Amino acid sequence: MPIRPDDSLPPRARLKWRTSVVAPGKLAAIAGMLEPGETVLWAGAPDTLSTLRTQRVLWWVGVPWTAIALTLLFFQLIPNGWALFVIAPGLVFVAAPFLLVVYAGGTIYAITDRRAIIKHAALGKQQNVSVAFADMDDKLEILQTRPGIGHLYFASGLPGKLSDVDYTGKLAFREIAKPEDVAQLLDRIRAQGKSE
Repeated sequence: MPIRPDDSLPPRARLKWRTSVVAPGKLAAIAGMLEPGETVLWAGAPDTLSTLRTQRVLWWVGVPWTAIALTLLFFQLIPNGWALFVIAPGLVFVAAPFLLVVYAGGTIYAITDRRAIIKHAALGKQQNVSVAFADMDDKLEILQTRPGIGHLYFASGLPGKLSDVDYTGKLAFREIAKPEDVAQLLDRIRAQGKSE
């Protein structure tokens, strides 16, 4: 059963165990991944509006492409049988940000008393990532994407095929609310785990 962090922490370090909306069904999915005696100390999810905001650049390509393709189609400048091939790339760029929001909506992040967990379950892709505290970077990194939202990088040297790994091999909780507070909480939990 998830618990809240110790309320005796200084005000800056206090953090509700959820910093964004996490559906009870998602928390139940995380519960199935826990080892006996393991406790969830924090759970969160990507901010879907931030995900949409950061991916909207795809519309700058998709909307003009689709408009030009439809204009060419209207004036019958596209040979028969080629219309789908000309219009489809633009439609893909227009739809991609929405698909990425759906994918982000199927993601849950958790910090337990032993590790960090990332669970993806959306658009037919199931992926679980678990990183023990011993395998995390000594120093956490934060990349702000907008006020109060950002990426929290906590592990390096991972394969790029994992969803939340960037091109340098760094794993992050992406587009989370209050990343500084989550980083502070993660550091406290890791320090407590080392002292025990």
